[in-house]
Amino acid sequence: MGKDDKYGKRSQVSYRITPIARERLEQVARLFNMNPSHYAKAVLYRDIGVYTEPLDQRQKSWRRKKKKELEDDF
Repeated sequence: MGKDDKYGKRSQVSYRITPIARERLEQVARLFNMNPSHYAKAVLYRDIGVYTEPLDQRQKSWRRKKKKELEDDF
């Protein structure tokens, strides 16, 4: 089963924000140790009630790999 079969066709959403909104988005994303785009996607998913969709598989695998490297160092 491919990703298209499992999740459907991908689509891209673009939007413009003001400089003040960008600054606050960056500050809040930093609190959660996320990129601003990942945080915006998480908030969008929360607001529309879609909790079962993964935010970003690449980020999760990167975190797992980084965590394992840190554990190996100790």
